[in-house]
Amino acid sequence: MSASLSIAVETIFHGRRRNECWFEPSAARVPAGRGGTAPAVMVTASQLNGCDIGPHHYTWTRDRGRRWSNPAQSQGLQVNPLPQDIFEKPWVSPFYHRASDTLLLLGRTCFTQDTLPRSGIKGESHAIWSPRARGLELRPDLIASWWDPEREDAVPWQRVAWQDAYAGAGIDRVYSSDVSQRLELEDGSILCPVTVGNGDGRGRAGVLRMVREGERLRVVERGTILVCDQERGLHEPSLVRYDGRFLLTLRNDLRGYVASSRDGLSFAAPVPWTFDDGEELGSYNTQQHWLCFGGVLYLVYTRRSPLSGGVVRHRAPLFLGEVDPERLCVRRDTERVVIPANGARMGNFCTLNLDDDEAWVITGEWLQALVEGYREGMPFYADAARGTSPYNRIQYVGNLLLARLRRDG
Repeated sequence: MSASLSIAVETIFHGRRRNECWFEPSAARVPAGRGGTAPAVMVTASQLNGCDIGPHHYTWTRDRGRRWSNPAQSQGLQVNPLPQDIFEKPWVSPFYHRASDTLLLLGRTCFTQDTLPRSGIKGESHAIWSPRARGLELRPDLIASWWDPEREDAVPWQRVAWQDAYAGAGIDRVYSSDVSQRLELEDGSILCPVTVGNGDGRGRAGVLRMVREGERLRVVERGTILVCDQERGLHEPSLVRYDGRFLLTLRNDLRGYVASSRDGLSFAAPVPWTFDDGEELGSYNTQQHWLCFGGVLYLVYTRRSPLSGGVVRHRAPLFLGEVDPERLCVRRDTERVVIPANGARMGNFCTLNLDDDEAWVITGEWLQALVEGYREGMPFYADAARGTSPYNRIQYVGNLLLARLRRDG
């Protein structure tokens, strides 16, 4: 079936020309409005400047991606200053809620800290990596906002209360990755995949069912807590509904996992992603995402491959393969490249169904590499011995790319 797809790759923003780096896009389609407004797509993405969590931008297209608005930052999504020059920031992605005709913004908080030794120069990084922050308890939280069409901006974000749902489960943090794929059920409730934890450094995964009440989201119930004891556990879950079943794809440091459910809440134990011949898929330490298009369920992913050209963690190219929903594997003979490798990592991406005839895969680029003999004093040098960094050359430039998938015939 995948052979009946045509794929064309184009550039939304030319970061390589402009010394910009676009990272981890998410997208949502807003249908034609009651006032006769045209269908639109919002894409959010971070513009990297020395840290992989910001600043966050959004852009709109109202003509199927032929033209895009200039990237802008929301004035409504507040940043909370904390002690020791730490900032709590929102990291959200758009999700169109049909029942309320609202573009929601769902995700998590994250923490950054200005770590450069020279005053007056901005150089934020993850606060959890900073020695000054190690004595602080920094817990990401589940948050929500929504787009106000009158103001043409997001409203201030709010925390979503999850504590009652996990009472007695030994959980002290719950959040939804901005890249997670979510679902709206027929009754208007939302199934939101989440990462949960208890401070031991190992993520678990699950799904919350939430309802919108006025301007707030309320958690109604939670599902199974999924566990993986390898490395950092399970992260960045994405959910799809196909042929009467709910499927979660999950990130782990060593391999990707998949789990199935009949109700979207109670999931069987995750199993590693494989090809249909039993060999492991080879996707590791990054996301995978679903695409249901033309009646076929696809997985979009990166994996160990000679096509990666040395890109960190084999985060290029982006592959597409048909999923066997019964066996929970990828049909090897359907695999094809969606976006080819071009020297940058592309493991943070999103998928979108534009309509019945066209679907999109959107990714940013980030030039990182481990270059033998590269040393201090050379351009874009980074100390690979710092922490667990696997690279010694980082260049914060990269395009925002769009792959159009169309059904032939």
